[in-house]
Amino acid sequence: MAPSPQALSELARPRIAAHLLALDADDRHGRFSAVLSDAGIGHYVERIDFQRDRCLGLFAADGRLIAFIHLALHGHVAELAASVLAPQRRRGLARALFANALRVAEAEGIREVHLATGHPAARRICLELGYPVEGSHGYPRARILLGHRLAERAAA
Repeated sequence: MAPSPQALSELARPRIAAHLLALDADDRHGRFSAVLSDAGIGHYVERIDFQRDRCLGLFAADGRLIAFIHLALHGHVAELAASVLAPQRRRGLARALFANALRVAEAEGIREVHLATGHPAARRICLELGYPVEGSHGYPRARILLGHRLAERAAA
């Protein structure tokens, strides 16, 4: 059974910061398209607007945030970035986060989601979920067009 992501509020800021600070340099680059310093991560977490944006997470039994996705909403467009701690990968956590976040985006009336980094794993997950992904096949960005799932196109 797929894990069920939880909506995060401002109360989760310390856990989000701890999660992102646990990422190594390669993972920080994959998440942010840059190797953010610890201070840079702190500033990013402080700026998350929980009233506007949607954040989802998955937790370990000990309460640690092991997977996190941030859907930053801007009118009918959103930006999406996710991270999963290295020891927790290949267990379907990112897929569960993306599936939930993209459903939330559709429910919010979002028409287009930009992948913050265009990371190959993120692109693959979106395609596996049936969402068309446009843009270059590498970094830094890719676009997901909502309301145009591939299965719907095939049926038309």
